[in-house]
Amino acid sequence: MTSTNTKSIWIRDLLPSLDTKKYRDPLTMSTSLHLPTFHHPRLGSGPIPVNASGVCNVKTSSGQHLGIRAMSAEGVQKERYEKRKPISRDAKNYSIPFMTMDPIEPQSLPPGWQVHIHPEGCIYYSYESEENFDGCSKKIRVTTQADLVHERVAETIENIAKFLYGHACQYPSFPVNAVDLVLELIDVGEIIGYYFVHHENRCLFWLHDFDAIEILQECCGATELSHKQIELEAQYWKHLDLFPHTSALHSQILRQLQRIIRFAISDCMTSEVSAVCAFSIDVLKNTLDLIKDVDVDNDYIQSAHDKCFIARMMNHFRHCQYLNYHGQQGARLSRDQTVHGDSYEKRSVMMKCLAPLLFNAPYEHIRSLQRLYVDSIVNQLDWRTFVQKLNAEMQAFNLLATVLLSVNVGFLAIQSVDNGRGHSLSQVASYVSVISSFGSMLLGVNIARESYTKGPDMVGNVQAHLQSLVHPKHGLETLAIVYSLPYALLMWGYV
Repeated sequence: MTSTNTKSIWIRDLLPSLDTKKYRDPLTMSTSLHLPTFHHPRLGSGPIPVNASGVCNVKTSSGQHLGIRAMSAEGVQKERYEKRKPISRDAKNYSIPFMTMDPIEPQSLPPGWQVHIHPEGCIYYSYESEENFDGCSKKIRVTTQADLVHERVAETIENIAKFLYGHACQYPSFPVNAVDLVLELIDVGEIIGYYFVHHENRCLFWLHDFDAIEILQECCGATELSHKQIELEAQYWKHLDLFPHTSALHSQILRQLQRIIRFAISDCMTSEVSAVCAFSIDVLKNTLDLIKDVDVDNDYIQSAHDKCFIARMMNHFRHCQYLNYHGQQGARLSRDQTVHGDSYEKRSVMMKCLAPLLFNAPYEHIRSLQRLYVDSIVNQLDWRTFVQKLNAEMQAFNLLATVLLSVNVGFLAIQSVDNGRGHSLSQVASYVSVISSFGSMLLGVNIARESYTKGPDMVGNVQAHLQSLVHPKHGLETLAIVYSLPYALLMWGYV
């Protein structure tokens, strides 16, 4: 992973980590929307050097080569859910020592480290220490999902943390006491991903330019920094959801979330195409009731479970604002509204030729699909409604096709139909009707199965599927024609 064009940075031997008490000082939070501020370093202190791949190559005094790469909370979440440590089936030990009554202490950790158990069940670690940077004693706080049981992992994490904090402290306005650092081992320890968390401004930041395509690619026109800042706050709430024990959360956020939900409810009540969120009114009302039960002690939310709940809701609302270009010229005000001017009004020659043969059914489906799939975004509420309606139609068509097939088979079983001079016109028409009704049943079953496989709630899979089918000029005409075939074949069977 090293580059011959990039010089390695040496991380020299550092003093042993200091044992410190668990951090208990609450962070100052505000109900207003804070946007991150960007400070220019003093002369001679620029961003950390990276190669063309965005990796900073470092070399420890023990000769270990490591790469440091910026990542987001989204990337940390993927590492957690997609790269879990397998548990061996062969390692079996069902013995419980006698007189085991006291709480089981976790495995011994290096000095300064604490283990936390996420409400979902995974474990992560936090580290806190006082370090000396340019003659000034400053506090560093580190969070990681790395398995500290392995040899030298904790030492590597601490050294990388001190290196990054040391570089960040070159910035005069770097707020050390309100900042956390997240480190993630990637590619079997060859690459270490990182991001800093600014709690007061509710954002993530990095020490060099970050290619944030992973978190910003859903909006093609994301060019303004004020627009990107909204997603940075969404990533902050995702971080809080991933590591709830390491951050203090002021109770004022509850009142802010209540105001957001009340507006979302009113918007859903007055508009069928509200773009505020992807939740139904029932879900929003239930969420509003749950907020009232959140435990608050000394003006701060103490429970990790409640922090995850609040963080997930805030992440959802902020991410929806980013998708809808909140605060930008040309913002999306309803979810069936395009911000890029993609109307797809021009119909292809294939559509114009096939639509009359299909009883103009494709036009109805293309209108529904265009309202459903806007600017490469699929709304969960619209998709669920569309799937339910489509499945109901397929079931009705299959029932009618079954009846028609039975009638045709019964008709062909009548011996008087055959006049003995070959196939009569009525027999040919009945055979065509059988084929049409059978085709309608077959296609209806396959379309219903496809929608069930995708699932009404699996919007991510559906979005990728529709993206592969969309035409740059004509949209989802092909899919509209396919959805029209069961109805059209059934009609031809009756004709």
